[in-house]
Amino acid sequence: ADTNGNGNGTEESLPPPPPVVPSDVVPLKAEEVIPAPPEPVKKKITRLPIARRGLGSKGNKIPLLTNHFNVNIGNNDGFFFQYSVSFAYEDGSPVEAKGVGRKIMDRVQETYASDLNGKEFAYDGEKSLFTIGSLPQNKLEFEIVLEDVISNRNNGNRSPDANGDNESDKKRVRRPYNAKTFKVEISFATKVPMYAIANALRGQETENFQEAVRVLDIILRQHAAKQGCLLVRQNFFHNDPKNFADVGGGVLGCRGFHSSFRATQSGLSLNIDVSTTMIIQPGPVVDFLISNQNVRDPFSLDWTKVYQFA
Repeated sequence: ADTNGNGNGTEESLPPPPPVVPSDVVPLKAEEVIPAPPEPVKKKITRLPIARRGLGSKGNKIPLLTNHFNVNIGNNDGFFFQYSVSFAYEDGSPVEAKGVGRKIMDRVQETYASDLNGKEFAYDGEKSLFTIGSLPQNKLEFEIVLEDVISNRNNGNRSPDANGDNESDKKRVRRPYNAKTFKVEISFATKVPMYAIANALRGQETENFQEAVRVLDIILRQHAAKQGCLLVRQNFFHNDPKNFADVGGGVLGCRGFHSSFRATQSGLSLNIDVSTTMIIQPGPVVDFLISNQNVRDPFSLDWTKVYQFA
């Protein structure tokens, strides 16, 4: 008998003998697992200007009018700050109606100018806004009231009362009968360096060029929106009867412009092209249906076709 480590003479049970291996068992050899080789590091593509053999030297120089306009950015060392925007109703349910975002953000800028340190922003009409330099905080929450959300009778540009409304009065404005309250949350997302544009024009490697150019596009879109233009992606159409052409069927062709920024050999360029879209002719619905179906009176309308517009 063995004693334990304390020397008190207590017996310890020995482990059982190993099991007997049957004679018909074939031993297997353990194979060494070789790890897969690491994936090769992908080289980033460097943007370099195309080498050209030289400029033309023969022939006559002529002036050429193009639809490209040179663009200069004064501060290449700054940043565009991108923020995420979300809207909710008073009960917390998300706002899903389209077209109301710009009205909400216009009211935020009008009502809470001091909370934003007077900073202007460019809003894309959906869930992003951009500023040059940061807002006072990474997360801001506001509450605003909009009247006539569905109609366009109040666009937020009405004159103040005769006694003069200050900012605190606007925040405490009494809710009209048909007003809606919206909660707005603005949260910091990322920074976009302006030097990405200059680097791309010099042919240097850049990762943020498209994002920086997108901000410039959004600034143009917001400027057009404040002028009351109809926006269709990067196309904008002024509400001017001179731009309308009757194409029949209660439909008007509306002439406008398409804008885009391009990196060219001579620098950043703003390209402006003409564009056309179709809109329904303004007026009573019955007049549109009569014109669209080419009938004489409402009694001749095919209402099965009318339901297609519902």
